[in-house]
Amino acid sequence: MSPTPAETRGPLVAAMLICAIGLPLSIAALIQLAEPAGWDGVVPWIGALALTLHLAGFLCVWFPRVGFGLGALLMLALAVAGDLGSSSAALLPSAVTFLLLQWQLASTQPRPTALTGLGVGLLGALVITAVDAITYEQRDLMLLAFEATALAAVVGAAWFWGRSAQRRRAAALSAQQAQIRQAIAAERTRISRDLHDVVSHSLTVMIAQSEAARVLAGDRETAQALGRVAQTGRSALQGLRGMLRVLEEDPEAPPAGTQPVPGLDALADLVAAASSPEHRLSYRQTGQVRELTPEAELALYRAAQEALTNAVRHLRPPLSARVELAWGVDQVRLTITDDGGAGPREEPGAGTGLLAMAERVRQAGGHLEVQRGDGWSIRVTLPTGAGT
Repeated sequence: MSPTPAETRGPLVAAMLICAIGLPLSIAALIQLAEPAGWDGVVPWIGALALTLHLAGFLCVWFPRVGFGLGALLMLALAVAGDLGSSSAALLPSAVTFLLLQWQLASTQPRPTALTGLGVGLLGALVITAVDAITYEQRDLMLLAFEATALAAVVGAAWFWGRSAQRRRAAALSAQQAQIRQAIAAERTRISRDLHDVVSHSLTVMIAQSEAARVLAGDRETAQALGRVAQTGRSALQGLRGMLRVLEEDPEAPPAGTQPVPGLDALADLVAAASSPEHRLSYRQTGQVRELTPEAELALYRAAQEALTNAVRHLRPPLSARVELAWGVDQVRLTITDDGGAGPREEPGAGTGLLAMAERVRQAGGHLEVQRGDGWSIRVTLPTGAGT
């Protein structure tokens, strides 16, 4: 899977900074030490290796394994290419790029690959120390031990920070996924409550009409049949309420069916209630009104409610928004657009409102489109015609 722009931004900036600082310092060191060291002919090769190492730093942003492998080979080449009079060419300022390669490999790759990279880095520290020990025979043993320890420590620190970054990303992703699952589950529970309100209202009307017809029935058999219809409706209503209690999120919440269920006829009132001198909201309905399923009608109302709430809550006034309900032959389309207001408020959002809206629309048989420009545009399309 290719890394996202957010995931590449940090390593890319680090590679640019290391190149901007490390490469000039390395070139300056090579120029300064070329004549005293007596290896003028090797200087261009050392410089080319350092430059290629920086290129590997950029390559690792998108291809961590390839970049790390190339960087390890370049560090080995620098270690054996020559000395700077007092230390290995592998200790030029440009060598800091290898720490970026180590960090990127540890932060993006599975644990076995990351451990392999750590092993390569620690082995490289030993190789550099061994080359220094051979090149500078008079060097003190304690100094060589310190060099090996310091190199291993910085390689290990880069690896550890990389693994820590990967754990933090994994924890953040897990928390986000849990939040999404919770939002969808909560929205499904709210949908079940709304549907209960619709069904219980219909059953109540059916029971009342059956009872009235039973009283007016001219013969006993008809009256008994209508009585059985009314009793069946009561049993269905009781079972529905019992099932809802099992699914209830909040046991302290008022029982379903006690609040009126909003419908499309309440959209104009919804827009008017959210309007103010600083929130210029308008509502328009076009086309011939057609029959909708209760689920679709609720989905449209809740979508408008959520979109307007988000606009008023998260955008600074003055704000303009339009709610348009367009009826077609076989579908209805609700569009809510805003102009972005004076900009977003500095308030963190959970980011699950649109997910819940999409879940509700999906369960009603429609689809949701969201576009963002200067402001937000939310479009809900649902089929018309009540199910049989």
